[in-house]
Amino acid sequence: MWEELIKVAVTLFVVIDPMGTLPLYLSITRDSSEILRRRIARRAILVSFGVLVGFLFAGGALLSGLGIEIPSFRIAGGIVMFIFALQMVFDTQNRHKEGSPEEGHDMAVYPLAIPAIAGPGSMMTVVLMAEQYGSSLVMNLAIAGIIGLILFATWLMLRYAGIIQILIGSTGASIISRVMGLILAAMAIQTVLTGIKTVFGWIPVA
Repeated sequence: MWEELIKVAVTLFVVIDPMGTLPLYLSITRDSSEILRRRIARRAILVSFGVLVGFLFAGGALLSGLGIEIPSFRIAGGIVMFIFALQMVFDTQNRHKEGSPEEGHDMAVYPLAIPAIAGPGSMMTVVLMAEQYGSSLVMNLAIAGIIGLILFATWLMLRYAGIIQILIGSTGASIISRVMGLILAAMAIQTVLTGIKTVFGWIPVA
C-alpha cells in the first residue's frame, strides 16, 4: 500500500505542479497588498481542494452515468495527461498561465485555482485514481489527504513566492517544471499502455 501511496503522491505533485503556479500568482497579484495576496492564495488553495476532492469521490459515479468503460477512460486520460506533460516540457503551459485575470472574475478562483492549480490534467488524474481505487474508501481518503498535503505545500510556495523567485530565478523554476513534465509524460504513456493491455490482453511492441 505504501508503494501505491508514494506513486499517487508523486503523480499528483507532478501534475499539480506547484512551482509552475508561481509565475501566474506573482503576475496577477503584483499590484495587490500583502494582506490581499495572502487572502488570494488561501482562497485559491481551498477552492482547488474542493474541486479535486469532489472529482475524486464523484469520479466513479461520473463514469457510470456517462456509460464510459474503464479502459476507454484510461486511454483518454493518459492521452490528456501526455499533452499536459508536453506543455510542461516545452513551457507552453506557463506561457498560457501568465497574464491578468479577466475583469469581473475572482482572481483566486480564476485563473489561479482553475485552471492553474486544479487544471484539466489534475482533474483527469484524480478521476483515474477514483476509478482505480474506487472500491477502497480508505485509499480514497488517503488520496484526499495527499491532495491536502500537496496543496498545503503549494500554499507555502505561494506564501513565499517572492523569496523563492529570488532564490531559484525563472531559469530554475523552468528547469524544475520541465523535469516534472518528463516524469508525467512517462506516467501518461504507462496509463495508455495499461488501458490497451486491458482491452487487448497484450501491449503491441511494433
